Amino acid sequence: MFTFKKITVGFLVIGSLAACDNEQEMVIKPERVDLKEENEVQKPTPQDNVSSYDIYGGWVNDESYILIKSDGDGGEGRFKFTLEKIPKKGKGKILKHFQLPESTGSKLTGIISSKESNKTSLLTLELNKEKTEITVTLPNEKPVTYKEAEMDPQEFNPDYEW
Repeated sequence: MFTFKKITVGFLVIGSLAACDNEQEMVIKPERVDLKEENEVQKPTPQDNVSSYDIYGGWVNDESYILIKSDGDGGEGRFKFTLEKIPKKGKGKILKHFQLPESTGSKLTGIISSKESNKTSLLTLELNKEKTEITVTLPNEKPVTYKEAEMDPQEFNPDYEW
């Protein structure tokens, strides 16, 4: 009787292994994959989320050119930036230093800090869906929209002191 149980269990194990082998022999149809030509460039799809990297660079409108550049990592999830506003004519400029917390959505709020005083204020930066236009709202000013610059700031205002 003891050998009968061993033989029965042995047949069950062998039967199970045979069933597994049968499943592995099933034919799997390959999926069709379309490959793009080597020279074809895929356009990125616009997203609603804006990162701090989307605001870097030059932005221009008829009256002024703004240049947003990094001031280095501010730590604690914040990034430091400099916004330099260059007028179409003349040598005057507006320079703002701000920190930008990691944000989601199309609108970013920055904290402007003044090195001369301990006062802080807020500015907002809002990109359109295509990330080709930015609307900047500085404290006590109306929102101003800029387009992504296709020129250097030196071309925009050659009289400006660099």
